[in-house]
Amino acid sequence: MNSKVDIIISNFLDDEASEAEKAFLIEWIKDSENRAYFEDFIKTEIWVKYNFNSSDVEKQLSMLSIVTRSKRKKANLNLLKYATLFLVILTSVAFVYFSSGQPDSQVIDQQTISLEINNGSSKYFSLENYSDFTLKDKTIALKSNGLLEYSPNNKQGKRSNTIEYHTINVPYGKTFKVHFADGSQVHMNSGSKLTYPKNFDGFDLREVTLVGEAYFKVAKASVPFQVNVAGLSTRVLGTEFNVSAYKDEIFKEVILVEGSVQVFQNYEDKSTSALKLMTPNQRAVAKNADTDLIIENVDVANHIAWMNGILVFENENLRGIIKKLERRFNIDIKNNYEILDEMRYSGRFKNENIDEILKTMQAHTNFSYAMKGNTLKIDKPN
Repeated sequence: MNSKVDIIISNFLDDEASEAEKAFLIEWIKDSENRAYFEDFIKTEIWVKYNFNSSDVEKQLSMLSIVTRSKRKKANLNLLKYATLFLVILTSVAFVYFSSGQPDSQVIDQQTISLEINNGSSKYFSLENYSDFTLKDKTIALKSNGLLEYSPNNKQGKRSNTIEYHTINVPYGKTFKVHFADGSQVHMNSGSKLTYPKNFDGFDLREVTLVGEAYFKVAKASVPFQVNVAGLSTRVLGTEFNVSAYKDEIFKEVILVEGSVQVFQNYEDKSTSALKLMTPNQRAVAKNADTDLIIENVDVANHIAWMNGILVFENENLRGIIKKLERRFNIDIKNNYEILDEMRYSGRFKNENIDEILKTMQAHTNFSYAMKGNTLKIDKPN
């Protein structure tokens, strides 16, 4: 056992993984090859620890389904934990089972901006209606302008024995803002998820995990602030930058607006010693573990225009534009006119609806489209 991933998996199984490690692992196993590796790892753990063969494992998985439904608590919890993790991967269950193997019964609509609080068990809260948002913890406030605000902790400097992690999910068609207790601010784009500790007191690293896109305005402090996405990390003391790392995009990127940041690839075979320093008006681009991190000069204004509700295309092909339109308008788009896939467009839109944007694109290339329900289909011209 010498790889970083093996260590993280082992920590996860032993209930010793940090929240950042858990978030990394959940994203990592979404790749089919990684998932297969994870499944084999879990099988081996079950066989070695409990001397089971494959048929025994299947029996235990069947037993697990019964135990979960009846909520019996007398079963072997350690075995259930391993079996549950294995079952989650095989069935693609939407919940993540950690130590207890039991999901929270409360489910929030996926089209709703939501907050998940995990301090040993998970609880979910809608962030759509600020007047209905109530927590016993008065250091957290939901504002009417789509902002979740954390007040500084009165007991500064010490880390709590129980670390409480929060996760905000922002669906397509919406954006959201978070102000941390340390003064740092985050503006989340549509289709994004952010995981972070409730406060950073006592940490030697202010660490958050992002899936999707967000703009960070980091408050200066003696403790570095680090944003982790799959395959790429950004570390700063205090500055402003944009991170984009959607699951359906090939590239992950960091756009530096002010100050300076250090970026590095966080794959298990990459070392943090390979830090690269960025200066304002630069973009760091990472593809995968087999490619090096590239830093280039860019016009940052176009990359952060989304915060002002502006949609920008810069010589982009239709496939990339479709992804942006789906996130912006919370719709599914099917292109049946394949010749358009590699057609490139440039444009800048703010208040235009989807129909107005497509009509503008039609002036460049002739095609037809039709909206039915929540699905838009693009076809050959009539």
